[in-house]
Amino acid sequence: MRQRPRILIVEDVDWIRSGMKTAVEHQGYRAVEARNDAEAFQLAEREPPELIVTEEELPTFDLLMARLREHRTLSSIPVVIVNPDAENGARHADAYLLADYAEITSLLTVLRY
Repeated sequence: MRQRPRILIVEDVDWIRSGMKTAVEHQGYRAVEARNDAEAFQLAEREPPELIVTEEELPTFDLLMARLREHRTLSSIPVVIVNPDAENGARHADAYLLADYAEITSLLTVLRY
């Protein structure tokens, strides 16, 4: 049996991270959580995720994005910010903006081809 794709959630506020995890799992993905860029890299290097979900207000957002760009194997992992006011497909730095967690599957499908 094939495992569900893994999504790494990077968020410093516990209740927001918990809500993000619930939303990702509701879409059928496995979710792992990190509070900051350091935890995110520890998790991602052990088992690279299909996607990273974070938010632009994460205190270590810029550092996370910079470290990802420079990383030999993790630089190809797409980063998503889910914001209900976002226009799907728009960008914030190197991250994709999605209006809803339900759009993750569509984005992954497009990025794979």
